[in-house]
Amino acid sequence: MSRRFFVPAVIGCLLLGGLLLIWQQDTVAPPPAPTPESRRAAAPPPVVQEPVEITRLPIADDITPLNSPDSQVDDDLATLELLMSEFRKHHEGNPIGENEEITAALLGANPKRLSYLPDKGTHLNRNGQLVDRWGTPYFFHQISGSETQIRSAGPDKEMNTADDHVR
Repeated sequence: MSRRFFVPAVIGCLLLGGLLLIWQQDTVAPPPAPTPESRRAAAPPPVVQEPVEITRLPIADDITPLNSPDSQVDDDLATLELLMSEFRKHHEGNPIGENEEITAALLGANPKRLSYLPDKGTHLNRNGQLVDRWGTPYFFHQISGSETQIRSAGPDKEMNTADDHVR
């Protein structure tokens, strides 16, 4: 083979080889779809959460039970006000939010995991709300970080009527 044909043939082979490499990189097959087994093998182990320990404060047992037949609605409101005061001493403010959030905070869902209320009784409904003696959820109105107005709908179970009890 003469040199005149050899050099262009080598250059042509090099160009063809380069083009093949570029083409192979563009046509690399995607990785196979993960199978359920490979997903389980690749998944991190489940996180085991330690049960959160809640400290029930003595006040939870010392207070007059809310909605007791031996007390009146104003006694219940005074008890709730006392519980808010105790909460404020430990947490630099009243619990905030809707009834469910305030109830959860008083039951121990707070940063210090302190419970101020018994977790069972006629004062709780199945939605996790504090309810008055007629079964109506209390309305909590935050006036400030340390002042919360508590409203019971009263016997007619309607908020903002003449028989409401407010503290």
